[in-house]
Amino acid sequence: MTKSRLSALLALAMAASPLASAEPTTSPLPGQLPERVAPAKHCMDTRAIREMNQVSDTSVSLRAADLSTWRVTFKESCPGVTYATNPRIVGDDSWVCGTGKERVLLDNSECGIASVQRITPREFAVEARQADRAKLPMLAAVNVKEEKRTLRGSPSYCFDTRNVRGYGDDVKGFMVQTNAKRSGGHSKYVVEVGANCRALVRSPEIQFRSGFGTSMICGNPGDVVVVNDPVNYPPFAEDYFLDRNEGLRKADIGVGDRCDVLAVYPAG
Repeated sequence: MTKSRLSALLALAMAASPLASAEPTTSPLPGQLPERVAPAKHCMDTRAIREMNQVSDTSVSLRAADLSTWRVTFKESCPGVTYATNPRIVGDDSWVCGTGKERVLLDNSECGIASVQRITPREFAVEARQADRAKLPMLAAVNVKEEKRTLRGSPSYCFDTRNVRGYGDDVKGFMVQTNAKRSGGHSKYVVEVGANCRALVRSPEIQFRSGFGTSMICGNPGDVVVVNDPVNYPPFAEDYFLDRNEGLRKADIGVGDRCDVLAVYPAG
């Protein structure tokens, strides 16, 4: 996360309106904010913004303290919100509900808020990835190795294969379980794969390979899931697999079909 982006998030968290006087419904854990009752279901609590991205001059996407994801749309063009040194969201008791009276105060200007709406973790991940890519420096063609090192990704749209604890399938699709403390608070990620991966969940072992040669899987070009197939493929000495029962271990029976990773986002 860039320094300017981190400063913006800290300022948003510290400069929001005073806390509500309503009694919390549950006792908060150390370091957590007490739970409050929203004025309406479509209202966002802006007391502690975890992440903010801007890919359009007319809106920003936000992740709240409870990991819910939102889009705030402005009344007019409002570029450079994430680069402001001291942005402040002004709303009634730190709530943003799209009343027409809320606004974002920037260094030398302010932007009125027209509306706020919930968005899916996938939508947030797409915008986070776009925002990060827009900030990457353009390097000369001869500096390919240096460029690869900059593509580290964010927990908003990537997971680190070193933190994967298991995998499986549910109503949301193919998923991996991760160490939440090392994954931005996310314990599960949805992994969208190509249509050629019907046997993915039945495989006793799988392996993730990054197209950029790192441990991060983000849906970048070349990111794949390797499905174990001991019959048609010989083993490779340096391959490691995620075993369904034993965790990460060295491959000893082979490498099989490769499934393209199309997108990655927290399960929510």
